[in-house]
Amino acid sequence: MANPNPHYGTGTFRRRVRVRAAPGQVTVELEDGNHGFRLRMWHDGARINTVELDPLRIPFNTCAEASKPLTRAIGHRLDEGAAVLRDRLVPSDNCTHMHDMLVLAAAHAASHRGEEATTRQYDMAVEDERSGVMRASVRCNGETVHEWEIAKHEIVAPAELAGRPAMRGFHAWASECFADLRLEAAVALQRAYFVAQSRRFSFEPAALNPGVADGMPHSACYSYNRSVVERALRSDGTVRDFTHTPDLLLKFLP
Repeated sequence: MANPNPHYGTGTFRRRVRVRAAPGQVTVELEDGNHGFRLRMWHDGARINTVELDPLRIPFNTCAEASKPLTRAIGHRLDEGAAVLRDRLVPSDNCTHMHDMLVLAAAHAASHRGEEATTRQYDMAVEDERSGVMRASVRCNGETVHEWEIAKHEIVAPAELAGRPAMRGFHAWASECFADLRLEAAVALQRAYFVAQSRRFSFEPAALNPGVADGMPHSACYSYNRSVVERALRSDGTVRDFTHTPDLLLKFLP
């Protein structure tokens, strides 16, 4: 069972996601304190043709296996939208983060126009809980999109969002309140908030903290599925703290 992180309350969880869309190809890179992934997706302008995933830093030895379900996206029509792609992929069969990266890649492939490559970078920061509140923000290409204060998994500020859930039930209200870039940024921030909870714990030594000891519900993601979680061993020395070094994100240092 994980132990409390003695440094929790003094740091900030950081995550960076970069999307580069060019004719026929989209690359998505993601790095945070727990993960490092690079995904490439090729398409012909109408359908997804190929998906390639590099698991550069992963929490469990089983996480890399989750790249296999991504191949279900091959043949997906780009004009069918994210909901159809999610159903096709079956989220619980996938790594949550790989799944999100592929859905993001498909959306940018569908919206990309012209011959010029476009780049969109999201930077999320979620401060450790202090006085019962976590402050979370997301910037897109350097410009702030959302700033939230969250207590007990519920947004308390800004006032117009007060009472909205930041965990279960998030996507339903966010899809009604936001659209386009603001919705994409909100989803990115919610995912960062979710993963930021891991900063509360220390999973060292890794050998004493296998996946089955986490107590996560089955089907929370690929590595927590039955027949997988029983052999999910935590990767040693892969957790990073980017509190004071956000510029190292997406450098994928060993």
